Parts: sequence; structure tokens; C-alpha cells
Amino acid sequence: MMGSFMSIISNTSAQSQADTVLIDFGDSSKVTVYIQNQKDAKAIRNLDWNLIMERTANYLEEAHQNNDENQENEIIINTEENTQEEDSFEIEGNTKKRSIIIGTNGIRIKRRDNDDNNDKYTFRKRTRHQIPIDFGLNNYFQDGNFGETPTGTPHELRSWGSRYFAFGSMFKTQIGGKKSPLLIQYGLEVSWNNFMFSGDNYALETSNGVSFPEYENNLDKSKLTAAYINLPLMVHLDFAENNKRSLKLAFGGYAGYRVGSYTKIVYQENGDRQKDKEHSNFRLNDWRYGVRAEIGVGEDKFDSGLRLFFNYDLNTLFTDSSNLPKLNAFSFGVRL
Repeated sequence: MMGSFMSIISNTSAQSQADTVLIDFGDSSKVTVYIQNQKDAKAIRNLDWNLIMERTANYLEEAHQNNDENQENEIIINTEENTQEEDSFEIEGNTKKRSIIIGTNGIRIKRRDNDDNNDKYTFRKRTRHQIPIDFGLNNYFQDGNFGETPTGTPHELRSWGSRYFAFGSMFKTQIGGKKSPLLIQYGLEVSWNNFMFSGDNYALETSNGVSFPEYENNLDKSKLTAAYINLPLMVHLDFAENNKRSLKLAFGGYAGYRVGSYTKIVYQENGDRQKDKEHSNFRLNDWRYGVRAEIGVGEDKFDSGLRLFFNYDLNTLFTDSSNLPKLNAFSFGVRL
């Protein structure tokens, strides 16, 4: 049986750079061997598989006796091989160690240099999941005039009161080898844009559009909130390596759909604090799309580290029917 198995491995390695061999035992049991490349295929052909299977059977029998069937246990069988072959990698000394790890995910190979305590895995995760969180501020440019936000108008905003918040379920995939700085990030994000008005004005939707009249009382707070579900796509250049703090750059874009919007005003009446909310679309665009840039530092390619971000909506915040100037929202802040 082991001879047939070695023949399968030989044929498999010749067909593909990465493949899987399944060996069935009985009605429901099987052993899975992951073969990443020809080097590993040649290496495992030289192993004593009869000994490996004997030790595996002993391990499984002992696990069943101890009622450990559902535990994530692994058995490591160490082997040594000569490094004088042409396909071996260079290290100091004349031997290298490989561990055949047998666990619930099958059999895999773990390589380790005999002069290095750092494990070198044949398989690595190119894609990782993250839940990034953004904290920042909002504002908008008027009529495409970058750097010029509306002042002296009813829709002028409080700079420190107009807050931006977002979080998402994101995936980051490394492109290229282990040291490649190129990564792609994608996923799903929920964001809230809070536009806090500077005076006693509030957003009011009328038959003619959107206006910002003054409220009859002094307002402690007046804001317009819009919530979106976004699909971001970012290209990352991350130079972090070996746990050394390095530069992180990213650029890309996003598209989103508005899932809710409302106004909220807070004022004092007869000594009591009053809050009024009104839900409406306020002639806001249902869709948004824009560009994003990030810069920061960190020690791991797959972690966000500490980043500064800037978002700019390419389309206007309100529709043409609002009868408002063209307002393009932007946000900036910190990503954690």
C-alpha cells in the first residue's frame, strides 16, 4: 500500500505545483496529504511511511480509549534527511529537519532549520480576516472647490462636531511571495456620516427641495445623519517585515448605498432638555462612490496598525432636486 501511495505522490507532483492526495481507509476514514511543490513531494518519498502510519494508528487508538475523538490533537513525527540533494535549500550544517504533523486537518509538512528556532511552514495563509474601525470627522467641499468648505451659510458645519464612524468585515490577501508588499483588501463596511450644523439651523425637506431655516429656540445641537453600506476595494503597499515597524500605504475606492438618514435637534424648553428626530431621505443621493487613501505604520502586513485615512465622495451628497449647491462630502481620521 505504501508503494502505491509513493507512486501516487510521484505522479501528482509531476502534474501540479500544489495538490492533495486522499487515502481512504474503510468506510469513512481517510488520510489527507497536502503537496505544495515538487521539493516536498520528493522529501516525503524518502520517509518511512510504514512507521508513520504505525505511530498514527497507535495515537488514534489511544485517543479513542481516552475519549478524545473531538479534541484538536496533533502528533508530530520528526524526521531527518540529507541536504546534499540538488533540491535542498542552503543552511549551515549538513542536516535539516521536517516534521510530519498529523491532526484533524490531515497531514502537513513543517520545515525547521536546525540552526534557527523560527518555524518555516510549507503552507501559509495568504488571506486574513479583519474588523477595522474608523474614527474621524466630516465636512464637505462646495462646488468642487477643494479646501473651501461652506462658511456663512445655513448649512455650514461644526468642524469638531461632524463626526464619522465606520466598521467592517474585511479580508486582506497578499499577492506574490511571503515578502511581497502588495496586498488587496476587500469586504463589507457600515458607515455613519454626522453633519453637525454650526448655528440654530436645521435640515428641512420641502416640496421645493431642502432648506435650512432657523429654529424658533436656540439649539444645543442640530445634525443630519446618513448611514451607508459600503463595498471598499483597496490596494496596500505594506513594507512591514520580521516584526519591524514599517511604512503602510493604501489607495483605492468604495461604493455605497444609503440605508437610512435622519435629523436630530436638541434644545431647552421650560428648563427641560428636548430631543426631536425626523426620518426622511432629505433629497440625499441613495448611492455614493469615492476614493480613499491611507498612510500609517505597523509591524505586521495583515494588521491595520495605526493609519490615517482620507475619504472623498466623487458624487454629490444631495440630489439635483434639493436645489442646494453641489456638496461633495469628505471624511478623515484614524483607522484602528
